[in-house]
Amino acid sequence: MGKFVYTKENLRRLQLAELEMLREVDRICRKHEIAYILDGGTLLGAIRHGGFIPWDDDVDLRMLREEYDRFCEVCQTELSPNYFLQTYRTDPGYRWGYARILKNGTVYKRKGQHRMTARNGIFIDIFPDDDLPEGWFSGRLCTGLSWICRKLLYSEVGVWNKRRFSSWFGFFILNLFPKEWGHRGMEYLSRRYHSARATRVRCFGWGSREEERGLWKRWHLETGEVEFEGLTLRASKDIKGFLTHFFGENYMSLPPREKRIPGHMVTDLDFGDGNDS
Repeated sequence: MGKFVYTKENLRRLQLAELEMLREVDRICRKHEIAYILDGGTLLGAIRHGGFIPWDDDVDLRMLREEYDRFCEVCQTELSPNYFLQTYRTDPGYRWGYARILKNGTVYKRKGQHRMTARNGIFIDIFPDDDLPEGWFSGRLCTGLSWICRKLLYSEVGVWNKRRFSSWFGFFILNLFPKEWGHRGMEYLSRRYHSARATRVRCFGWGSREEERGLWKRWHLETGEVEFEGLTLRASKDIKGFLTHFFGENYMSLPPREKRIPGHMVTDLDFGDGNDS
């Protein structure tokens, strides 16, 4: 395992590699009229910096479930051979409840995940958003079941990394069950709560307080365009509402200097030429 350290130069190379993947996703989506929106720090970077947040190390997009499924289908024939669409259907070792576009021939290993059998490489994330039920009880049930599914899928990593015995033992037990149950559970939730009347959506494969609260579905349906590193990309029209949901009212303010660091611990990074700088 390499002893990797981020520098300004290799972080920028990583961002530019991700930018090319983002360009490819946008090309496919425009050609086939598939709707997406920029998500999280990617949208924040577009608004606050005109591109990547200088210390950011990833790209995130969202699609409503119907668009996401069409995108995955189209990628089978449309995606450039330089890239690979990674889902649990295309990669049996993949554990997460959302898709990634990987750059073939590259290496990008996160701390604690280096022993996973899934294909590895520089990537961008694409999150599918499913309808949320309106009722309080059904909402809590949906949240609880999706939490169990995520923990089941994460259990392989949890066994390797959790030091507290109670956490380790819980993941050890979950790791005895087929991982497909986690994916099947999320698919069940997607079908069970699908409704044209739904006003909120979320990605069942991602856990956070903001995700549990749900996103307004209209953020997907009412869209515009923003500039990102010279590209014109799609985003919710209600940029203020979207970014406030995730980052609070002061999203335009820079964080303290000590927090301006990449969000992921990396142990190995190779751009395909054997050079990590």
